[in-house]
Amino acid sequence: MKTKDIILATAKEMISEVGFHKATTANLAKMANISEGTIYRHFESKEDILLHILDALEENFSYYIEAVRQKLDRDECSIEEIMNEYFSFVEDNEIDMKIMLSTYGLLDSSKRLMAVFLKNLELILEDCIKLGIKKGTVRDVAVEENATVVMTIIFGLTRMQLYWPDRRDVRAEAVGFCRRSILL
Repeated sequence: MKTKDIILATAKEMISEVGFHKATTANLAKMANISEGTIYRHFESKEDILLHILDALEENFSYYIEAVRQKLDRDECSIEEIMNEYFSFVEDNEIDMKIMLSTYGLLDSSKRLMAVFLKNLELILEDCIKLGIKKGTVRDVAVEENATVVMTIIFGLTRMQLYWPDRRDVRAEAVGFCRRSILL
């Protein structure tokens, strides 16, 4: 593994455990078993490390969105698939998602990324609902409002999945609820 990758992996672990403000480059260097100067050869600052983490998460999210868009283009997408694949995305990117959520109130880059997540999720839900209405599988509902409601449910479940993993998992029930609410 390259030194830069070691720094990023260690930073993810540290930030997810102690938070962004309590994570220091000195502690990061100690935990990664490198010198603090080595960190600064690869990154300008602790904020730069966070930006790299968030950029990688945004790239992974864009792959998820593109995969859903391709299914929508083939008329093969459903609300259930969007929700289930999103929950899988969250599981696959758990630490990065926690970092984005925990730094939301602290950094503009986290706010911007969260806005990208929510807007793109809402847009693919809108397109999926429109497609379902067109195919006759979804009720003729207010598209934007229902997409916002489903997106809000998904995002709330994301927070539960990440921060309260011991609570009963109601994702399947939420998918069923959304299905019953808008499908014919």
